[in-house]
Amino acid sequence: MKRLSIIVPVYNVEKYLAKCLDSLLFQDIPYTDYEIIIINDGSTDGSLSIAESYKERYSNIKLITQLNKGLGAARNTGINAANGSCLFFVDSDDYIQANSLGVILTNFECNKLDVLRFNYETVNEVGEIIPKKKNATYNFFISSDIVSGETFLSEYLGWACYVCVFLFDTSFIKTTNSFFNEDIYFEDVEWLVQVMLHAKRVSSINKTLYFYLQRTGSITQSIQIENKHKVLNDKLFVVRFLKGVSLNIMNKKVRSWCKGLISLSYMGMLSYVANELPERKSEIIHNIAKENLWPFTSYRFTLKQKRDLFLINLSPGLYFFLRKKR
Repeated sequence: MKRLSIIVPVYNVEKYLAKCLDSLLFQDIPYTDYEIIIINDGSTDGSLSIAESYKERYSNIKLITQLNKGLGAARNTGINAANGSCLFFVDSDDYIQANSLGVILTNFECNKLDVLRFNYETVNEVGEIIPKKKNATYNFFISSDIVSGETFLSEYLGWACYVCVFLFDTSFIKTTNSFFNEDIYFEDVEWLVQVMLHAKRVSSINKTLYFYLQRTGSITQSIQIENKHKVLNDKLFVVRFLKGVSLNIMNKKVRSWCKGLISLSYMGMLSYVANELPERKSEIIHNIAKENLWPFTSYRFTLKQKRDLFLINLSPGLYFFLRKKR
């Protein structure tokens, strides 16, 4: 068995794929130690040709082609095909730090972890780092402590539910039957929360490994009008999932974390509806009452988040009005 399986879903990323694959190959561990599993998810541009050329040159690259089913389905295909002891999900328009996998893998293996979190940076099209905002919701606490997944979720993770900044034990993922929901956007949140609720040994390392490319044309940056309703519906699905977790788990801090993310999600949804789908304003505000979510609660919020929470609790309609075009 190899030490690592890197799963790379590919869909119409011919401009970025070579840089991504080069970064995965320019590493400080031998090719025999890891495999790169490219899942061509029905690309219609030159992505498949690029992937085929890399497969011909590098013995540790596997290429699987399937009809377009979406990111979650492509990741599931990769999980099923993986032969490495641990999993690493890399989006095909992103890239990783050169010669960095060795220390990450060693930390993971020596500590016998289920999950390891590492650092990342957001970059623009020319590779410049985009500074994190002072009040960013994706801040997290880095610690070498080894804790349960519930503790990590509620006390270390913050709101950064991005699966690409973790390593996962493959046996743990397969044994717990942890597969992605193939029908929704934002599948990272549902999947990662469920993984954390099962995990026994989770830690983090203060090393930047991953570079997330902020570009136009991605799912979250450029949504066609016909998909905007699906985006909103999927956000509502995730909120209902988090509500279910909060109602059924004994851990009070996890309950509070779920309620905090629900609060932030509705803040985001009201802003989204205000600017993209104003005709659904009444539905969303009614849903807050129907789901018995109001008043919203905070959990380790920044001052700005607490201010926004005060406004939405004062009046969801007023918050909706103030968020228009912001």
